[in-house]
Amino acid sequence: MDFFRRVWHYLKNLEWTEKKQHDCKFCDKRNFTNIAFEDEKVFVVDNRRKAGREHWLILPKSPPARHIRDIEALTSEDVPLLEHMKSVKQMILAAQPQPIPPSTIHSGYHRGRRTLGPIILPDIISVHHLHLHVMVEPPIFIRIFKYPSWLRLMWLSDEKVLRLIRDRKTPRMNLDKTLAKDE
Repeated sequence: MDFFRRVWHYLKNLEWTEKKQHDCKFCDKRNFTNIAFEDEKVFVVDNRRKAGREHWLILPKSPPARHIRDIEALTSEDVPLLEHMKSVKQMILAAQPQPIPPSTIHSGYHRGRRTLGPIILPDIISVHHLHLHVMVEPPIFIRIFKYPSWLRLMWLSDEKVLRLIRDRKTPRMNLDKTLAKDE
């Protein structure tokens, strides 16, 4: 019963309008006490709500990068940032005391507010600041429903986002059309 209550709460609280953040607490690393890594472009925090044995968020600093709300706002100019986030992901995984098999790693980005033809989809992201999730050994339920690689309306792997953004010229291009051509 608790499961259904949590699912209902999640669905009931989806944002059906695009939330505008004027003061993003994720732009400033000083708002975090759980920083696992930092360099000049990004910082990594241990996620408070772990969705696996390990769960990190890799966030771009703002500045030097502009505030980026979600992957829908990315352009081809952001490819170096995405590549850097990917290399930081590989570095934090390699720094773990025991080797982590690639099959146990689930990483990617939540999708932002989008339209599907005339249908406006809810804004499913809870953090309105670009961030890469890196999870080790997430439970099957979480992989399938909260971070679903099978539902590209909700989640895209970091590899797929990097491939798609390399060709993107302007923000908010319909990634679904690009995805259809890619497959």
